[in-house]
This record gives sequence, C-alpha cells and structure tokens, in this order.
Amino acid sequence: MTSSQPLSQACDAADARRRQAWRILLASLVVIGLGLVPLIATRALYLDDMSRALDGYYGWMLNARPAAEGIMRLLGFGDVLVNVAPLPQLAAWGLAAGMALAWWRWLPGLSLAGCVVGNALIWLTPFTLQNFSYAFDSLPMSVALASAILASLVLRAGGKSRAEGEQGGGISEGRGPWQAWQPPLGALLLLLLALCCYQPALNAFLVLSLLEALFAGAASTSLWSRWRMLLQRGALAAVALLLYLPITRLLVAGEYSQQHGQMLAFADPQGLLAGLEHNLSVALGALREGLGQVTLLLSLALLAGAALLRLLPRGAPLRHAEAAGAPEGRSRSARQLSLQRMSWALWALLLVPALWGPMLLLAEPVFHSRTLIAWGPLLGGALMLALSVRARESVRASADASATPSMTEAANTQRKTPVWRRVMQCPLKPCLLIIACLLLVRHGVIFAAWSNALAAQQGHETQLARTLVAQAREQGLPLDSPRDAERYQPRDALPVLVLGDAPVAPLARVARQQVAAVGQNLVAAFTPDNYWAVVRLRLAGASAVTLLRDEALKARLQARSPCAPGDAVSQTSDQPTSQPTGQSSAPSSAQSQVQSQVPSPALSLQEGVWVIDFRKPRQCD
Repeated sequence: MTSSQPLSQACDAADARRRQAWRILLASLVVIGLGLVPLIATRALYLDDMSRALDGYYGWMLNARPAAEGIMRLLGFGDVLVNVAPLPQLAAWGLAAGMALAWWRWLPGLSLAGCVVGNALIWLTPFTLQNFSYAFDSLPMSVALASAILASLVLRAGGKSRAEGEQGGGISEGRGPWQAWQPPLGALLLLLLALCCYQPALNAFLVLSLLEALFAGAASTSLWSRWRMLLQRGALAAVALLLYLPITRLLVAGEYSQQHGQMLAFADPQGLLAGLEHNLSVALGALREGLGQVTLLLSLALLAGAALLRLLPRGAPLRHAEAAGAPEGRSRSARQLSLQRMSWALWALLLVPALWGPMLLLAEPVFHSRTLIAWGPLLGGALMLALSVRARESVRASADASATPSMTEAANTQRKTPVWRRVMQCPLKPCLLIIACLLLVRHGVIFAAWSNALAAQQGHETQLARTLVAQAREQGLPLDSPRDAERYQPRDALPVLVLGDAPVAPLARVARQQVAAVGQNLVAAFTPDNYWAVVRLRLAGASAVTLLRDEALKARLQARSPCAPGDAVSQTSDQPTSQPTGQSSAPSSAQSQVQSQVPSPALSLQEGVWVIDFRKPRQCD
C-alpha cells in the first residue's frame, strides 16, 4: 500500500496538469476568439487576397518565403491556389491559442490568468490587424511568429542550470554532448522556418531574448551568464540570417520585393548612420501612429508595471538583512551593482531597435503595421516573464524566511522600511493583471472597429467598381480580355489611370478618424497609381484593365482639366444616358440604390487610357 502511494500521487498530479492544460487552451481560444471572430465573420478579401482569389497564384516564393508557399500548397489543389477562407484564419486562431500551452510549459509558476492574458496580448495588438485580415497570409504569418517564440522558449528550457533541472524533475541529469546541442539546433531550425514564412517574425525572437536577460530571476544567474546568453542568441540569429541569405538571392523577384530588399551601403559609415537614424525615426512614427494615445499609455503602464514587479521582489527585507549583517560573500559590491544597472539600461534601450531588427538596415524598408509583429511579444512576454519571476521569488523568499527568521527580524528592527518602499509593496501583481486586462479589452475593441470598417470599405469599393464597369459598358469601352480563356495570360489590356481619391465608405469614416489603427490600416483602393483599383475593377468584370505605366502619358493626362473632353466622356446623373440595345431605359432598383450610395466619378477614354477622375470638376462655361 505504501509503495503505491507515490505512483498514485504522480497520477493525480498528471491529471491535474492535464485538466489545467485544457482550461488554459479553452480560455485562450475564447479570449483570442473575441478579437478574431468579428474579423473572420466579415469574409473580406484584403489586398493580396483579391488577386490571389481572382488569379489563383501563390506568389510567396517571389518574396523569399518558401515555407509559406509550402504551407499554402498543402491547402491548395495543384498549381492553382483555391480560396478556402476562412480555414487559414481559423487555423491561425487555433495556433495562437495553442501557444499559451507552450508558455505555461516553459514558465514555471505562471497562473492561468497570467498565461491566457499574456498570450492573448502577443496575438491581439493593433499591429496584427493586417496579419489576421489576410485570408491566405494569416496562417504563414502565424506560423512564423509561433516559430520565433518557440525558438526562444526552447533555448530557455535548454539553458537551465543543473540545480533548476533537478528541481524540475531531474531533466538535466545525464545530458550528453548531443543533448546539449539539441536546443540550439532546434532553435536554429525554428528561426529558419520563421524567416521562410515571414521575415519580420525574427524580431520577436530578438525582443524575447532581451526580455529574458532583463527578467532573469534566478539568484544563481550572474551578470556574465546573462551576457553570454544574449551573445549566444545573437550569434544564433546571425547564423539563421546567413543561412537564409542565399534563399533571398535565389528567390527574390519582382519590382516590389527587389526595391524594398536592398541593404544600406556599409562602405559609407556616414550614410549608414544617417540611414539608420532615418529608418528608426520613421519606424517610431509608425508606432505612435498605430497605437493612439490611450493604447500607448496603457502599453507603457504595462511595461512599467512589469519592470517594477521585477525590480521590487518579495525578498526585499532579506536584502536589507544582508546589507546589515550578512556575510560579505552574499553581499554585492557597488561595482557589481553599477555594472548590472548599466547592463539593464542598455538591454532596455536595445528593445526599441529590436522591434524592427534587421529591417532598419534596409535602404527602403516597409514599415507597414504588419511588420511590427514583435510588439505583441514585447507586451505579453514582459507580463508573463515578470509574473513567473515573482512566483519563483515568492517561493524562494518564503523558504529563506522560514530558514532564518532571526536574521530577517533583526534586520527589520534595525532599519525602518522607507516610505517609498512601503508604497511600492502594494499588491503589484493584481494591479499589473488589471492593466493587462484593460489593454487586452482595448485591443479587442480595436479589432471590432477594424472588422466593421473593413467590411464597410469592401462593400463600398465593390459597389463603386460595379458602377464604373456599368458606365463603361454604356459607353462601349473595351472590358474583356482574351486572358480569360487561356489561364490569365494577357494579350491586350486597357490601361487605367485614377485621378484623385475616392471617398471613404460612409460607415468607415468615423472609425478611420477616431481609431488610430483603423486609419493606419484601411487602404483605399481607388487612389492614384494603386494596383488594387485595377483588381477591384477586374473583380467587377473588367478583365482587360491594367495599371498605366507610361509616365509621359500619365503626366499629360494628369495635367488636363477635369472638364477636358476625351474620346468618350462619362455621363453624369443629370445627363441622359444611352442604353444598349435590348435594355430598358428605366434603371433597376439595385442600380438606383448603388447610384445613390456610391459617388459617380468622371469616366472617359483619353488616348486609349481609361481615366477615372474623382477630382471635383470646375465650373465649365
């Protein structure tokens, strides 16, 4: 009977952990779903989704993302990409929720609330709106972010000391050379996977590495061991980039990818520093623009609370005891404390450029909100690491207090606790969790506003494109192309030039003005030199349209007055329109509804170019 008790206790502990894992997974699914379900329910095709759904092409290889293309080919049907939305977004949702289990597995002492809220803060941010809005790219981008996070957690598990491993169940016992190399090799493969899915995900690994150094809470963890850990992780990221570089040289193609993939000139130090300063300034501006005041203040409060929770552990009275009468071997010298504080300050400053990482070294980087994918790991990682450190230090402080009660009491009687420390000894953990929950609610509201604005803008632009195509048919403009019959191979095309900007959807105008993230991510298609205007028109039935590339012709057409006549001028609402043969002169109810809700731009055929003019026409004699 006695021999069976340890086995029974082990089984009970395993059952308890299994139930806790299911609770964390279900809670994470619900919390993250509160932000993603409204977005997925819109069924909107966002930017690249439109052309991919229309033409059935993959295209990730051109951006040096072979793993992303491989993942999507597993969901495709041969060489043609089929629209299976929202399955990729649902898979991304499940992957994001499942990452809470990874954090719970590798961060000891992390509670259910801290794990669920912290993991949700990683995935639900104003800078992941774009990532989850893509019906196709959402899954590869989520795989990339999860791989970068797992690379950091794997190294964290492999870097435990022998004492920590024995406390956790003797994992570190009997580790051979091959077992010691397993965590770095696994992390390297995960980083390569992240780069081959979505390159900015590497920045999440850099941010988490710096946080790991800042929030390392083990008493045995020296300053040199933290620096060594950072150097090892930096070397690992550098090796991953070196292995990834030939892939970019081999696969990158297309004007867009080649233009934004050029590096700064390292041979010119002055130009390099100027480029870095400019890129960092633009990146910080995009960060402030995407957050807004309220979200920025809550984010800074969360980071400050996490730092405060780390700097003021529960074992503060024990530190006073050590300073009062403890042996010299346990006290830290002033030099060591100075070096530690300088290291902490440097690591905290490095967190800012780490948010963008190698992107700052590009000549023309793309600082769209989707590229700031490391902002979520900064918030969620800081929260969970701080909570985990507090839990471990609480256990250690209670053990030390029970072992040496006389020392602690003597120290408390000899030195009175300062007022600022008594103020800081308020329940920081609940306060930090409250701030994190408020920030998460704020992010959920932003996701809801973005979902409604995106749906409204898509419906608005769809109606506008249909109105333009209907007007073009009335004027007899060429719309069809022989590429429809032969796998999208264009033989003739109708160049399109958009002048002016189309009005934003009325139902999205307020959200665009009031919500910073919506204003940053809502891309209007019908703007000058915008490829997505052509895609919208193709979706509406004008398969022959293409973007005008002749710069001389474009400048000549732009200089003309909005009232200048062309080869065929569009009919306005107050002018009689000619109807094709066999059609009724009375407009249908659907057409009248579209005309009442969608602006009617000036449409004309000038020098073989389909000119769509949204500029307000001047009074003509």
